[in-house]
Amino acid sequence: MPVNLASIELRLLVIFDAVIAHGNVSGAAAHLGMSQPAVSNALNRLRQLLNDRLFIRTVDGMRPTPRAEDLAPPIRAALRQIEEALEATLFDAADANWTFNLAVSDQASVVLLPHLLEQISIAAPRIVLRIVSRPNEELPAVLDANEIDLAIGVIQTLPKRFKRMTLYDDGYVCMMRHDHPLAGRPITREEFLTCEHLAVKPGAGDMSRADRLLASEGIRRRTVTTVHQFLAVPGIIARSDLIVLIFEKMAPVFDRSRFYFSPVPIPNLQVTATAVWSDVHTDRPAHRWLRRQLTAAARRITDEAA
Repeated sequence: MPVNLASIELRLLVIFDAVIAHGNVSGAAAHLGMSQPAVSNALNRLRQLLNDRLFIRTVDGMRPTPRAEDLAPPIRAALRQIEEALEATLFDAADANWTFNLAVSDQASVVLLPHLLEQISIAAPRIVLRIVSRPNEELPAVLDANEIDLAIGVIQTLPKRFKRMTLYDDGYVCMMRHDHPLAGRPITREEFLTCEHLAVKPGAGDMSRADRLLASEGIRRRTVTTVHQFLAVPGIIARSDLIVLIFEKMAPVFDRSRFYFSPVPIPNLQVTATAVWSDVHTDRPAHRWLRRQLTAAARRITDEAA
């Protein structure tokens, strides 16, 4: 039997979404400016309307039931669409109480995100950025579902319903421990091919992005270890004779007293970081403002490299 929408107040769905986000009643109540009993009463009403417990109390907080987990994404997407429909024609960032959901790659988290957060904290201190990590193959689904407003990273071509803008270019360098036998000078092509490598492969698939670029040059390196995050790289490289390809713009975050960086003796290992979003957001004032902030942050990165 279809649910009678007239019997469900929008406020109940807002409260449900807040409890999902915070994992407990107290956090949701504080976020919404409500009392905890009021939030609990609203949840009880929604439980009766949907005939499901929705949340189960555990020592770690409120655990959603399978039914609640199924409801959470479409309710979040629907609430987001309502927010955007009611959004003022002019977006006043300085006073806006707004949340943007962004999927940001490891590379962009290190290179771009510090600049973006710095300028937003000054220009729009009440705006919140929620950052998640998503492999490229999941981006179309989460963009279509409005789970994220925008994705940032080195992103392959997506269907035409998604828009894209270029942010900055980057390339690879070889990283090794400071007392590696090959440290202290640029490594040769032969040394690159005979060394044992650590590969960083954040997403699914058989090859990392660097290996796909190498393959386009007819090169296959000797990869003996693979990790999914750049966070794992320093500890492994510092205690082994492995070398790793990292993005050149990420290199400054690593301690140069512990690591040596050499140019890659292979041409054409260049990538471009982009921002992608669903076309439905293109003309929305808040989204246009966010894209301007991204452009400004990317310009700072380019200027610093000049």
